[in-house]
Amino acid sequence: MEIKKKYVYTGIALGIVALGVGLYLSRKKIYEHFDYKTDLLLLSLDPVFRKKIKHLLSKARDIGMELRVISAYRDCAEQNKLYAQGRTAPGKIVTNAKCGKSSHNYKKAVDIVEFKNGQPLWNNPNWEKIGQMGEALGLEWGGRWTSIKDKPHFQDLAGKTVASLYREYERTGILAA
Repeated sequence: MEIKKKYVYTGIALGIVALGVGLYLSRKKIYEHFDYKTDLLLLSLDPVFRKKIKHLLSKARDIGMELRVISAYRDCAEQNKLYAQGRTAPGKIVTNAKCGKSSHNYKKAVDIVEFKNGQPLWNNPNWEKIGQMGEALGLEWGGRWTSIKDKPHFQDLAGKTVASLYREYERTGILAA
């Protein structure tokens, strides 16, 4: 019986230490959690780009705005399915890019939306503010595009173009740069 108490006390002590470490790390923002889906989607991104997006999400959180990543890396099947939408499949056209022609295919783009009370704000009066916050971090915002305004879209191609990434894809057969 005495041995069991020792293990229980040790377990409690370790739990308290782990909680303290977790609080310390969260206060230092060494690792910041967002919603579950956003955390998972962030893992699919190019590490340098991921850091910028986390910074954007944190800046928004600091001013009381909850932004969530709703789309990140897309493989060919997903990209082509979105391209078919509004053309050969039901729905509204949402992209002009087939597989290999989207920055999402190269782990260098996300779609973000603000949530309030658990609901996405698609007709959001804050889009311009969100776009400016991303641009201040060196991100390209789809809200400035002319062919299709894509307010949820942010990307950073690190000085490359989608065309150059696509040429590399054609040469190697590898999507993620």
